[in-house]
Amino acid sequence: MCPEVYRHHKLISIKFMDLKNKVGQRITQLRKAKSLSQEKFSYEADMERTYLTHIENGRKNISLSTLEKILGALNISPKDFFDSKEFK
Repeated sequence: MCPEVYRHHKLISIKFMDLKNKVGQRITQLRKAKSLSQEKFSYEADMERTYLTHIENGRKNISLSTLEKILGALNISPKDFFDSKEFK
């Protein structure tokens, strides 16, 4: 891989890691605003609590269907989820 392509690839990887962290932070913020424990919320979102922990800590890539489950459990639209200071 040439240096220019490598640098571009690394930049994209860093931005994606930032996005995973931002998504996780936003989920945590909204979950806590509803006074839900991870255990209660993971039950409502139909996922394992440990998986939710990894998502909230930015350690997992999540699919759109998983995000859809999470947004449903939070009762929030994708627009409202991403329309926050974390994503600007």
